[in-house]
Amino acid sequence: MRNCSVQGVTNVDGAVYKEVVIIGNGPSGIALSYLLAGNWPYYNGAVHPDEMLTTRLASAPPGRSIIQQDLRFLSQGLEGRSNNPVSLLMDTLNHPCADLGLELPSLLEWHHHPECQVDHIVIGKGPPGGSWQAMDGNVLTISLGSWMELPGIEFRAWEAAENAGVISYRDSRASVSSVARYYYDYVHKQSLARFFQSGCVVTSVRPLDTSRSQNTETIDPETGVQYSEPQALWQVEGFDLSDSIPFCYICRKVVLATGSTDVPNRLGIPGELANPTWVLHDLRSLEAAFDRLVDGEEGGREGVPTEPCCDPVLIVGAGLSAADAVIAARFRSLPILHVFRKTAALGTGSTQLPENMYPEYHKVHQMMGDGGASYPCYRALAEHTVLEISSDHKVRVIGPDNTVSVHRVSVVAILIGSRPDLNFLPPGLSLGVKPSEPVDCRSNPIAVDPYTHRVVKAPPGMYALGPLAGDNFVRFLQGGAVAITSHINKELRHYTVL
Repeated sequence: MRNCSVQGVTNVDGAVYKEVVIIGNGPSGIALSYLLAGNWPYYNGAVHPDEMLTTRLASAPPGRSIIQQDLRFLSQGLEGRSNNPVSLLMDTLNHPCADLGLELPSLLEWHHHPECQVDHIVIGKGPPGGSWQAMDGNVLTISLGSWMELPGIEFRAWEAAENAGVISYRDSRASVSSVARYYYDYVHKQSLARFFQSGCVVTSVRPLDTSRSQNTETIDPETGVQYSEPQALWQVEGFDLSDSIPFCYICRKVVLATGSTDVPNRLGIPGELANPTWVLHDLRSLEAAFDRLVDGEEGGREGVPTEPCCDPVLIVGAGLSAADAVIAARFRSLPILHVFRKTAALGTGSTQLPENMYPEYHKVHQMMGDGGASYPCYRALAEHTVLEISSDHKVRVIGPDNTVSVHRVSVVAILIGSRPDLNFLPPGLSLGVKPSEPVDCRSNPIAVDPYTHRVVKAPPGMYALGPLAGDNFVRFLQGGAVAITSHINKELRHYTVL
């Protein structure tokens, strides 16, 4: 197969042509870049516990990559924790029977095909790793460390090299800081850095008027080879955060891989945005505020008690991020007032996690259930809602019987989830599974074709993967990358070199 893409050709309008533009440089974008760089997965011939899957895999012609096969056929009948069939296929090949507690070797091997490289660029706001680079590094991942890895570099082997030979156990979780370093190193060790444009913001993604973009003969400046340039369908614009210099790409394919954490959800109540120094919506800022309380740096400021920690920190939310905030406050011996709308019986997502692996989350759930009897510096207000936040550090809270109470607090942490920022897309696009509602990675992901990850309700050439497509765990990201790479590869085979 010949590579028929155009390598960085600049058109008459000053825009740079790329076959594929990937928006988002987190693990989703990194995994797709690895595949588009010509790294393809192959079945290694080992027997899978699922006999029918083994039969389907063995039926392919020898030497045929998963990329070149019928993904619908291979993934039929698979079940698991993803709604995307190709994600289930790649997960069951990478981690056979992982949900049963087994650790079986992968059934995949990866081969590099330089001739299959697809010209692409990966655009991200920060360093490679996406939102992992902005999270609190002290928090442990929900997934096992080995489930955070991308193809070609085992996480535990990388961890051993980083930590003088110390390797975590299979059933151990990794720190967020380790995972962030792993993704950054991965891009460089796998020679992907040339495809990454970090520190940049995308401001506009729009379909082009195709009447201006007919196929033309173009000469590759690096090889001198003349190609028939495929029709460009999308224009991606933005700017560099360091110097505000704008950029513009023209591409046939644009991939949404921005993840789910761009914009924290708000309560939408008076005072929430008027006090940004002590009303916070992310864990990293919250931990810094906790440390200032412990160190007494807040003492003496207007509206803040002169004696550190005499007023509780108010934590709003019942998910795992709110539980992390409770854990962080407990670690610093700070008094806690915990407000959540549900009953304690519903509690956090910890009830779905094994207690032996996630004892800290189960402890928080216990505290939510007994109202704080097991921890005297903690008080739970189940089925309560915050009504207002005043500048004098007082909050009004309403309970299930409509009784309103007023509490003086030191810091407010509103941790009720987040949503992706897709404001760069053309107005009027309703991409979610529920078209009338905004995209939410958990309750309303982008509707994609299950075997190509093309966005169903967008013009041709747009794809989505990762959390935007409903895959909120790293172990499932490779499936979307394989589906997109397979579809692009099959389309490129129709282009011919002049």
